[in-house]
Amino acid sequence: MMNQLYFEAKGEALLERIGMSKSEFARRMGIRKQNVKALFKTKNLETIYKASEVLGVPFIMLVGYIEEPDPIPLDAQFVDDGITHDDIVISEEDIPTGNSTEDRRRRQGIIYSFYEDWKLKNPDQKKYNIALKEDINIRSVSLDETAGQASITYLSTLAVLQLDAILTNAWLVKDVPSKQNSKNQRSFERMLIMEYICTGVGRVKMTVGVRRKDKMKVQYCITAIEAKKTKQEA
Repeated sequence: MMNQLYFEAKGEALLERIGMSKSEFARRMGIRKQNVKALFKTKNLETIYKASEVLGVPFIMLVGYIEEPDPIPLDAQFVDDGITHDDIVISEEDIPTGNSTEDRRRRQGIIYSFYEDWKLKNPDQKKYNIALKEDINIRSVSLDETAGQASITYLSTLAVLQLDAILTNAWLVKDVPSKQNSKNQRSFERMLIMEYICTGVGRVKMTVGVRRKDKMKVQYCITAIEAKKTKQEA
């Protein structure tokens, strides 16, 4: 997929992630269903802009070039790979769905365990982000802030399990000043608000801090935007 636009390389996968059928997409784009595949190959910016409105994603995301493969599906991320160290294998069923203090405490533990296992598999503690064209790093604040915020809901915790896909494929939504009255944000000069559409979760927000002393990009927090739908309501 060298030098393909995101719209061409990931268009069909994006439809699946947001739960839109090809028929519905074709209807809203004003074309026939059989022409959807050809549409993804278009380089017409007006057409891609209309598609961004239909799909509810930023135009700049769809016109970016991409060389990476599709993100690994959630179910495939935690298949036993034969590694003998103490891997933490987590599935949806392991995550408590309730709102009690005990459920949130257990979700925090799952998030911390997941990050610690992730660091064993990624000793450099970073992933290249396509949109930013540079690495996003994991540091202690990433664990603490994400465990504190993502543990509030089942969907946010579920989103964290797709960390690799989020770090690699999230797109930039806005750039805002850091909150200097927040202890965890004082070391950052500004915060990048990024989004990604996670399998089984929907839109997810990732906040990335730009460190003041060296401009390093640090993953700060991950939470599900569309957390209205809980597992109990599904």
